[in-house]
Amino acid sequence: MSTDKYQQLGASAKKTGVHKALAQAGLASNHSYFASFSDDIAGDPTYRSFLHADGAGTKCIVAYLMAQETGDLKWFRGLAQDALVMNLDDIFCIGRPERLQISNTIGRNARLITDEALSEIMSSYAELTEMLKSYDINIDLMGGETADCGDTVRTLVVDAVMAGRIKAENLISTDNVRPGDIIVGLANTGRTVYEKSDNSSIASNGLTLARHCMLAKENAARYPEIIDPGLSSDVAYVGPFKATDTPAELAGMSVGEALASPTRTFAPLLARIYSVLGQEVHGVIHNTGGGQTKNLRFGRGNHYIKNDLFPVPPLFSLIQKYGEVSSSEMYRVFNMGHRIELFLEERHFALIDTMAKELGISAKIIGHVEKNSGSETDNQVTISSGLGTFNYLL
Repeated sequence: MSTDKYQQLGASAKKTGVHKALAQAGLASNHSYFASFSDDIAGDPTYRSFLHADGAGTKCIVAYLMAQETGDLKWFRGLAQDALVMNLDDIFCIGRPERLQISNTIGRNARLITDEALSEIMSSYAELTEMLKSYDINIDLMGGETADCGDTVRTLVVDAVMAGRIKAENLISTDNVRPGDIIVGLANTGRTVYEKSDNSSIASNGLTLARHCMLAKENAARYPEIIDPGLSSDVAYVGPFKATDTPAELAGMSVGEALASPTRTFAPLLARIYSVLGQEVHGVIHNTGGGQTKNLRFGRGNHYIKNDLFPVPPLFSLIQKYGEVSSSEMYRVFNMGHRIELFLEERHFALIDTMAKELGISAKIIGHVEKNSGSETDNQVTISSGLGTFNYLL
């Protein structure tokens, strides 16, 4: 299949259309995690306030499918973690905030998503925020909105908005990333001390491509609500598996379990790193939309060279195999094994490695930063691995 399969499925790793729409609306796209910071909402000039929005995306379809296939509503619980963490870890890339507030928004087809399923999602929010409090990450649950809109939502949409404030002196900006910095990757696999099960590394991006590469057409035939009827059969659900199948490569996980694996938060580790290193951390990037090429939108005139990555997790190898996805596209869509990157001087790595191990997280120097000889303003990413060498420009 062509390297633009993700686009054929109606999604985009580059989000070119979104940036074009912002430009047409007269809104600048500043390549940041946020549209902008504002003056502190409480009027304190030493603080900045922010608002951030994200969600579980089409991972909701996996949870729905697993609930249908197993009769167990527990699969909806991970969606709360996906929506919360996709906000939280973006926020922690700009420093350690003070107390946070979160509001959730759920759109459902009430014929298919029961009140009991909603209860699983909502109770999971409460459980997760309690766990994070033990790491001194305080998030207040502020309620939200649940809309029954079966005419517009085929199954379920789980989104969240997180707000907070941060001391201006504690802000970390990727504008400070510089040639000579190492790139430290934090592995997205295994099991941390605060997780209840092993993580497949999928997080909450690229699920549209992952689902259609892994799951067989019989899934959509049984549950037509999980497919856009406008999609070509050539790209829709081309995999060999049922959601409950357990291929040997996944070491006991079912396909659905691997695809639904809740998004890991790295906030407990980042909070510890900031408390010790502070501004010695030159930048942090959350490899979600854009996968391993997300660096292209951060910093100025940098050449990000990633030449010692973690081994590719089995789930991604299966996605590539059964979807016939090129290696170049795999790196552009998925995190491929690590989701957080820190940029700093090499002398700090040993300390980060020690703190990471204490939480059950693997840390590794996966590359370094050089000056981009081709541009003083634009960035370049080069990835070298067992899959080949790939060069990316914005």
